[in-house]
Amino acid sequence: MEPREGLRSEQFLKLYRMLEGLLEKRYDGKRLSSGSVVMEYLRDDDSAPCRTELDMCREIRNLLSHNADEAGEPVVEPSAAVVRTLREIVDYVQRPRLALEYGTPGEKILFAHPNDAALGVMRHMMRMGYSHVPVRDRTGLVGVFSAASLMRYVGDRGFEGLRDSLKIGELKNALDFDDARSEKYAFFDRSVTLTTVREAFDKRRERNSRLAVAFITEDGTQNSGVLAMLTSWDVLKDAQ
Repeated sequence: MEPREGLRSEQFLKLYRMLEGLLEKRYDGKRLSSGSVVMEYLRDDDSAPCRTELDMCREIRNLLSHNADEAGEPVVEPSAAVVRTLREIVDYVQRPRLALEYGTPGEKILFAHPNDAALGVMRHMMRMGYSHVPVRDRTGLVGVFSAASLMRYVGDRGFEGLRDSLKIGELKNALDFDDARSEKYAFFDRSVTLTTVREAFDKRRERNSRLAVAFITEDGTQNSGVLAMLTSWDVLKDAQ
């Protein structure tokens, strides 16, 4: 049953306070670019699916809280549809966004095999605009091929090592996840939230130890199937 007219304003304001409480927890300890947690969330990439509706609710809330007619009554009364919309926004904010939803799905990732020609992989990367290509064999992921790994190979072998027949597998040491010189990679299981992965990129950036790629796998190890991969562009592009 929909709330009766007159009660809808109370229910709307109660839902809005609930929303503010959720967002205060979300941004606890973080420096806000505005004095309002709702305005901060409107600037957050996570709010994209409900941004227009939330901004409308924000304006209605301001009218309900700060404006009244001569008799002291609110100048607006939210409709039942608006109350439903705000409830849906609260539900959306309460549901943690999984990083899995924001990464490149496993079926769309370009993988390389150790027997692939390195030159062919590089050409494909240039054509498709890829910066990192995971390398896997039958045991799972064995490394990541990127411009940085190619430079490490050249540093070890010299330019004479670059030949048309060069196989990805021959770059093994330059691809190794555990090489101290390699870019940094992180593995998370399928339940990891976008916030957790975003913080991993942020922390690495603060330590000048850049996290290049985050992999989402079934159990959070490199030996299980890759469900998605994320770069800093996926998680930080709208998080400033």
